Amino acid sequence: MKVLKPIIALAVIVAIAYFVTPADLRDGWLYYMYGRMLEVTSTPAKALEAYKTSAEAMPDNIRFNRTSVSALNDVAEETDGQAHYRTAEEYAEEWIDEHSDNSGLWQMYVEYARALWGRGSKSAAKRAIDRAVSLMPTDYIALIYQGIIYRDIRPENRDAVYRAVPIFEQAIQIRRQTRTYWAHYELAKAYWMIDDEERALNELNHAISQFPPRWLRIKAERLKHEIQSSGRSER
Repeated sequence: MKVLKPIIALAVIVAIAYFVTPADLRDGWLYYMYGRMLEVTSTPAKALEAYKTSAEAMPDNIRFNRTSVSALNDVAEETDGQAHYRTAEEYAEEWIDEHSDNSGLWQMYVEYARALWGRGSKSAAKRAIDRAVSLMPTDYIALIYQGIIYRDIRPENRDAVYRAVPIFEQAIQIRRQTRTYWAHYELAKAYWMIDDEERALNELNHAISQFPPRWLRIKAERLKHEIQSSGRSER
């Protein structure tokens, strides 16, 4: 009985909080957390529906709306779906226009850049990601996407790839080498593109040693195998 009392008390508190919390705030957070759960346990497409409901509940909230657009971009990347990129682009552009004074605006510019990039509008994507970084120069995610766009906008141009290197390095420094596996992986790709196999392998080893998520570990190990099998590396 002693064990049940705190559980019952917690259930009562949760129930009261549920009914006294404004509906928009309640639905915003509930569906946002539900989307997070679905991201881990299911598919991005299913999480997308929860995030859309969350954003609709609180249309001025940057967290919920950015997450909704991010999910659109994630689904588009997974399925190569131009329709999702188009929706993400239009949504982000409209939200930016209507919330130009929002303190977290750089977050939506990141997703806007991703959607533009996916649609093949590379110059516009570069302008959008540059805007994101200008608004928040220390954002890890914005810097990584900026590095990717700079690196891949003209992959045949070594100077363009070189310009991406310090961007990835800056992202790594911002997090002080903690959970920077994504930045190390993208930096490794840049070094590989400019034929610096030793540094590419070094960055891949850094990425793998930080126990990245499965999808990134597979990519890193695949690239490492490609470099080692190329005949250009001594490792």
